[in-house]
Amino acid sequence: MTVKTRRQGNSIMVTIPASFNIGENVEFEPIKDENGVISLLPVRHNIYTAESNYDLRKAMEEENIGDNGTPVGREDIWND
Repeated sequence: MTVKTRRQGNSIMVTIPASFNIGENVEFEPIKDENGVISLLPVRHNIYTAESNYDLRKAMEEENIGDNGTPVGREDIWND
């Protein structure tokens, strides 16, 4: 499959085929490397920035979700 650039205003556009199943208004960060390869990286949003004071422990207690307080597997990888 080959796509072709086209001008729209002051920008050069490349059409992404519908078969890629990318929805409308999806954000990407364009990157061009030293070899001229252009990549579109999906923008990831930090879901924790919206509620910086969120208390997971309190939410677990309110929902009556149990926690024995002891790591079961490798949850505590920083203190291995």
